[in-house]
Amino acid sequence: AVLVTHHPQKITGCVNSGANGMSVTDEKDKRSYALSGSTAGVKPGYRMTLEGKRKHSGQAVVFEAHRVARDFGACQP
Repeated sequence: AVLVTHHPQKITGCVNSGANGMSVTDEKDKRSYALSGSTAGVKPGYRMTLEGKRKHSGQAVVFEAHRVARDFGACQP
């Protein structure tokens, strides 16, 4: 028997809102990701851990969110 498990990717950072929608800068790799997918519960100005999948869309790097794993509250200045 073979068991295949899929572990969603996670990113943690402050969510920003801009003219092209929401984005998050990952605290680990310092890259900014445009957010797509299920963004219900994602709040601009808040530090969050999101589960989902990294994708490349042309030159943009996109994070397709599946759910909010953790909400740490408002971002610190």
